[in-house]
Amino acid sequence: MDVDTRSLDASSVVDSLKSIYSLVLLLVLWEVVTRMGLIYPYFLPQLSVVIDEFVLLVSSGQMIHAAYLTLMRAFVGLAGAAVAGVVIGILCARNALFEWFFDPIIKIGYPVPVISLVPVFMLWFGIGDVSKIIMVVVGTFWPVAVNARDATRQVDRNLIRSARMMGTGDRRLLWRVILPAASPGIFTGLQIATPIALIITFVFEMVAGGGGLGALEIAGVRGFNSAQTYAVIFAIIAIGLVLDRLLRAARTRLLDWT
Repeated sequence: MDVDTRSLDASSVVDSLKSIYSLVLLLVLWEVVTRMGLIYPYFLPQLSVVIDEFVLLVSSGQMIHAAYLTLMRAFVGLAGAAVAGVVIGILCARNALFEWFFDPIIKIGYPVPVISLVPVFMLWFGIGDVSKIIMVVVGTFWPVAVNARDATRQVDRNLIRSARMMGTGDRRLLWRVILPAASPGIFTGLQIATPIALIITFVFEMVAGGGGLGALEIAGVRGFNSAQTYAVIFAIIAIGLVLDRLLRAARTRLLDWT
């Protein structure tokens, strides 16, 4: 039994290494090329130097504080967009008046590149947390609302008819039938909106400052510290990977019945 367990563990480790072998090769190539001096260090510093800078930024607290600001702004805005998007999306699918009013707004707003509105939000709300959070709400509202609306429209009509025949009222129908049936589509909207929230926050911080990972990265560029710039990029990649895994795990756990 112990032998079987060890063999399974070894097999899983090998499979994990196979899945990232190309990334490992790329990182090794990065270190070798930069150590040979084939690329000017300002444009691409040595990987070991970037790692040292990353450790320094984390140990000094700069990276942790910047990550906190970015995640706080992104998730507060995403929470607001989630509430508004789910409510309005479901109402558009269930109520003709709401569909008449909001459907054209959603069709026009969804394809608009929100990043182009950064100067407008800076004019209206300044460069503090409020402007960044509001812009995240605006930018992430659309995928949540569209997915909530479409998922609600696709709920099996037989389920609704059966619930109606059993005397289920509108409120109970919403909570017991429509929301559970539409939840996979709603969750998909949240999965799409999460990286968008991070992108909007990050770009806004790069342009307007005010702390955060975006401001920390652009500070590296302005201070001719390219190692800091790449270290922040590593932090952003790590955060994105962790959030992706957490969302996948949450979907599996919460929607295991689908």
